[in-house]
Amino acid sequence: MPSHSPAAPALNAGRRNLSIAAVVASTFGVGIAYGVGYPLTALTFERWGAPAWLTGLVGSAPALAIFLLLPFFPRLVARLGAVPSMALGCVLVAGGFLLMPLFPSPEAWLVLRFLMGAGLALPWLVGETWINTLADDSNRGRMIALYSMALFGGFALGPVLLGWTGTEGWAPFLAGAGGILLAVLPLVAAASLAPDMPAHPSTGVAGALRLAPVAMVAALVGGALEMTNFSMLPVWATGAGVAQADALLLLTAFMLGGIALQLGVGWVADRLSAQRAAAASGLALAALVATLPLWPQGWPLLLAVFVVGGLTGGLYTLGLTAIGQTVRAQDLAVANAAFLIAYQAGAMVGPALGGVAMEVWAPHGLVAVMAAAALLGAVAIAAMRGDRGD
Repeated sequence: MPSHSPAAPALNAGRRNLSIAAVVASTFGVGIAYGVGYPLTALTFERWGAPAWLTGLVGSAPALAIFLLLPFFPRLVARLGAVPSMALGCVLVAGGFLLMPLFPSPEAWLVLRFLMGAGLALPWLVGETWINTLADDSNRGRMIALYSMALFGGFALGPVLLGWTGTEGWAPFLAGAGGILLAVLPLVAAASLAPDMPAHPSTGVAGALRLAPVAMVAALVGGALEMTNFSMLPVWATGAGVAQADALLLLTAFMLGGIALQLGVGWVADRLSAQRAAAASGLALAALVATLPLWPQGWPLLLAVFVVGGLTGGLYTLGLTAIGQTVRAQDLAVANAAFLIAYQAGAMVGPALGGVAMEVWAPHGLVAVMAAAALLGAVAIAAMRGDRGD
């Protein structure tokens, strides 16, 4: 079994909890930047009359930046340290938000959104490594659940902020920049409590894919299902006869479930191990998604989608927990980078497959392909050898 001794300063329980609280609070601001940036870009391009392919290209720029640059970031983080790396990323994102209204063109925004994706990758990578370094196997699942709730809670708040500010003028850009700069404050306050970032991993990011295969499958399937639901769930619902307003409510229920149920998922992981919990979650998710067309409209369907959101978000939580349970301390940063790359790969592929499936079988091809992905992921995870690094 790997050694999980943290690469961190000696902290008593109280200071360790303060350190974890700081990175969780910071992650909420990172989530706000995500939640503001994506819809703000899409709605602005729609107002400009840009073609859909260009809107999609610019929308994918942050994910592409994360996918391409993450393999190089563990070394950068080890050189700079946890807090400077996260602060650098936050400043890049804030600068991008403030430059967007000064350069109102699709070409400029393509470059800016790519740079902002690079900036977002730093606090995302360091935050996950920070949590896994300080948590132990008695509470790891619940600590990571709090982290996931903060990240996706901020993501969900982003569109709400845009509803208050609108998408024109400086207000929405200031909201995005303010959210990401707020992420810096708890980091500065907790600088003395930050763990040392692993400086001498035993492998690179490509090799890290093999260190925690459970985590990588959970990330791939979770990213695919999460972004497919964000992109296509309302489209499926309206095609199935649900009114447009109620279809949007389903998306809200999905997001709320992804936030509210994470502590329960983490609690299970702390008792069963992340591998067993992920396999069980995948099976339950496959069954529930496959039966979505059978649920009556109204509260029953909303409740079902709420649980789907919780189980889908749970794959992210359980994947991170699996890394902490199976990967040695010196390899946490590269393993977390590989995890995020797998998540982004799923996020880029999932919506495209869902769209093709709906063309083949409208509208229920979407739920068929999502159920199949969850089932295949669950079977793959259950078949892997080793639990808690055995």
